[in-house]
Amino acid sequence: LFIQAVAFFTIGASVLALVLPKRFEATAKISVESSDASMSILSEMDLSEMAASLTGASDDMQTKISLAKMRPVLNEVIWRLQLRDGDGELLQPDKLLVPGIDGEILAYPWIDITEEQGTTILIVLATSENPELSRLLADTVVEVFLGITQERAKEDTRDALRFVKTEIERLKSDFDVALSQVADAQAREQVLDLDSEVKAAVARVSELYMSREEADAAIADARAQMRMHGEVNSEESINLVSPSTASQNSLIRDIKKAITELQSERATALLDKTPKHPDIVLLDSNMRELESQLARALQEDHDLDPEVVQLRVELAGLVHRRGQIEDAAAATIADFAKYPEKMRQIAGLQLAADATENIYKSLLETQYQIAVAEAMTVADMKGVEPAKAPDKAAAPKLLVYLILGAFVGLCVGVGLVFLAEYIDDSVKDGSDLKEVWPLPVLGLVPFYKLKDKRALIDAVPATDPLYEAFRNIRNGIGFAGVDQAINILTVTSCVPGEGKSTVMTNLAICMAQDGQRVIVVDCDLRRPTQHRMFATLSNERGISSVLTNACGIDEAVQQTPVENLHVLTSGPVPTNPGRLVESLRLRQVLLTLAGKYDMVLVDAPPLLVVGDAVALSRATKGMIIVLESGKTSRRMVTDLRERAESAGIEPTGIVLNKVDVRTGMQAYYGYYARHYKTDEKRNKPQRGTA
Repeated sequence: LFIQAVAFFTIGASVLALVLPKRFEATAKISVESSDASMSILSEMDLSEMAASLTGASDDMQTKISLAKMRPVLNEVIWRLQLRDGDGELLQPDKLLVPGIDGEILAYPWIDITEEQGTTILIVLATSENPELSRLLADTVVEVFLGITQERAKEDTRDALRFVKTEIERLKSDFDVALSQVADAQAREQVLDLDSEVKAAVARVSELYMSREEADAAIADARAQMRMHGEVNSEESINLVSPSTASQNSLIRDIKKAITELQSERATALLDKTPKHPDIVLLDSNMRELESQLARALQEDHDLDPEVVQLRVELAGLVHRRGQIEDAAAATIADFAKYPEKMRQIAGLQLAADATENIYKSLLETQYQIAVAEAMTVADMKGVEPAKAPDKAAAPKLLVYLILGAFVGLCVGVGLVFLAEYIDDSVKDGSDLKEVWPLPVLGLVPFYKLKDKRALIDAVPATDPLYEAFRNIRNGIGFAGVDQAINILTVTSCVPGEGKSTVMTNLAICMAQDGQRVIVVDCDLRRPTQHRMFATLSNERGISSVLTNACGIDEAVQQTPVENLHVLTSGPVPTNPGRLVESLRLRQVLLTLAGKYDMVLVDAPPLLVVGDAVALSRATKGMIIVLESGKTSRRMVTDLRERAESAGIEPTGIVLNKVDVRTGMQAYYGYYARHYKTDEKRNKPQRGTA
């Protein structure tokens, strides 16, 4: 069983390694590095404030890995490469990250993104059953991820640029309307110029309007920066704390460190404790409390972020300042009431036109600055090594599968052996038998195969361990008959097929070759076998013929090739075998044979099958029961004992047949027996004690 299990799993693993789809792996690399080239160029163009607003990307590698595994990236990769499952549907993004057992076995495409230890390089590992597809998959992931990252980096500047362009279009239309109104008013009122005071007032209002627009732009910029800080802070959680926050906030850093230490302590405790152990439960409670404290600390840090607070103060000041500018502009315009209505109307129109023109020019300059900033905005990552189509498959590897299969086979084989031993209820040796029925064990007959495929020991040397086994049985019968000689012996078994007839014939051969006159009587009138033991025997006449007075005893007895051994076969099978076995005539025949022979061996049917063996036990002076080792169960022996005790039978002893001498103590005894036989053949004297 053990060998079969090892062979099965080893061969199965080999076949599996040969039939499974090959899995190819390709890797591409991304370098995470912050370039100062954009900062330098923007600073030289007097756009240092714009350059400073474009910085602040997170340097956390785990954050970048998480961003690379998000659905927008995976969906774009799946769409570009048209990755589909077995049903022809587009692959789900989750399957691209975790293929599952079926995906692993069938080599479905999947990716993994890791950080190269000690560097700022991300490794994109792509796996599929096609080497070219694995290369394309790795390169496409890099391309899509870098593209999306670049778009996210330019998102803020594009929003500002769209706002400025919208305002420019609006102001351009307002400026055209203002100029048209001034021209119409001058033509209608016939006014060509204003005095110096009007010009000064116009300049003042224009300056106030410009200040108001600058305040509006500053307010928009402050709100954009506050929104950007809010987005950055929202990405932080108890599982993802940016290095800058941890370095600036000692409380968060200490809580994070305490959580890490508790996690390490819990992992160490789980080596010899279950998750429900009080120590583990206490550690989990402490970790949850620390995580709650960390969440509150993060919220307080975000709420009290100095930059956010400063931006709020600046925003409040800008809003207040804009209100003052509005009030000043309204007051300046109101001063025009002292001028004639016509002059005031023209001056107002001219003032609006000039203010609109100045704002328009200012927004054009701002648009140029934002456009330059957008063009100079680049992501802090770039691909440094494209993927290469692999030359050899990464899996499955035949040697690995062979080793794994052999190991699993060893484990399963050992488990099956122990399981078989645990559930095996059969009797294997005398110790097993004594637990059920404490009868004398007259001998053990090993499981054997002779070269000529015969079952008899008539040609086996007397020094052979097999011959010695039957000699031990013969001696056991002799010792059992010390008080009363046993010259008529019934041999039976528990159920058919346990080898009782063969054991009895070999026992008769052993007795006959030792000088005793022995006769075998086949009283198994239902399934007779003794006439097949020797080729010279015939079953035309036998014990049934004698019992029915068809012939005499001497006419039915047959000589065998073994000297001193005779056989009285069963003869023709009668219609009522039980009646003949229970007849008084059978007892008389057996007593007659006992007077002529030293030993009469009676072959009886199995005791649990029919009642003939019970009747024969009353007609003989002893009974031995042959049990097959490893086949006859303890339950059967228990039933056999109950049957014998209810019939008042006390067997002489038990013979265990077909014993496996390769296991248990029989292995040691068999070794010494073979060793002793070999030394006997060499005619070397043996030293030792009896």
